[in-house]
Order: sequence, then C-alpha cells, then structure tokens
Amino acid sequence: MAKPLKKRPIEKELKFLANFELYGVLMFTGMYFAAKYIVDMDLGEKVFQLNWISFYPLLIFSAIVIEGSFYWRNKLRMARRKTALSNFEIGRIYSKLRRINVILLTAYLPIVMIAVLEKENFSGIIVGILLYFMAVIEQINYFHIRLSYETVNGRLLVIEPLKKLFTGTGKRPQLRKDIDTYLKG
Repeated sequence: MAKPLKKRPIEKELKFLANFELYGVLMFTGMYFAAKYIVDMDLGEKVFQLNWISFYPLLIFSAIVIEGSFYWRNKLRMARRKTALSNFEIGRIYSKLRRINVILLTAYLPIVMIAVLEKENFSGIIVGILLYFMAVIEQINYFHIRLSYETVNGRLLVIEPLKKLFTGTGKRPQLRKDIDTYLKG
C-alpha cells in the first residue's frame, strides 16, 4: 500500500508553486531551443531560425505559466502578511488576462491551418500543436477547472481530472474564485 502524500505547510506550498511555474517556463524554453538546435526542426534549412508555427504557442504557454507564478507569489505574500494585491484586485487583473489568453490561443488556429495548407515544416507544426495543447491545458487549469494535483495514495491521477473536465464536475481553481469575486462586485 502506497503512503499518502504529506501536506506541506501553506507557505511552503505557495513558494513551491510560484517557483515551480517559473522553472517550468525555463525548462520548456530550454528544451525547445535544445530540440531546435539538436534535431533541427527545419531539417537542415535555415539552421536555428525561429519557426513561428512552434514558437508562438511556446510564448502563449510561457505567458500563462508566468501569470500563474505571479498569482502564487502574490498569494504567498498574503500568507506572509506582506503587501499584496487583494483577491478583488487579482480578480480584476486576471479576468482581463483570461480574455487576452483566449484571444492569443484562438489566433493560433488560423496560423496553424495556413501552415498546414502551405505545407510548412511538419515537425514544427507537430511541436507547435503539442505546445498549443499544453497552453490550453494550463488555461483550463488556472481559469476554469482545476486539473492538476489529483492524487490517490501518492499516485498522480490523469483520467479522473479529464472526466471532471468533460463532465463539468471539477473544482474551480482558486484563481477562478478570485475572478468570480471581482465579477460579482
């Protein structure tokens, strides 16, 4: 029988979340450029030139994750009783960011369709679509239904959060609750 996960004190958890999100951005950006350099997504043509079909979703993903990091850092400041934005102010800011993210995510769809029709580099398109789905998952996780941190007996669940997403029975993330507080006035 697996041991249940130990809960960290709230300050440690918030610090972990704030830092982990930034590390994630750095890691994915590093992996992107390493893959671009080593595998050469352009298949030998235009070595190491940015491929916007794959780089644009990396930017969107990074922006959403950095937004999350700032959110957790603000919550950490609140927990430490330092100067921080109120839940209402956070709701106001992030309700606007949520809309901007949706616009940026939606703007990618015609870009990738044109790339497919123009027979752009296939590997760049595949990487771009994968990064795009990661950005969509982060958007959903922060602004709609909490998808992460589902565990049972120390094991991370994957199917259960997806069921909750598609049935609409998942928990609202804290950020969404702050947005709802702002929208209610």
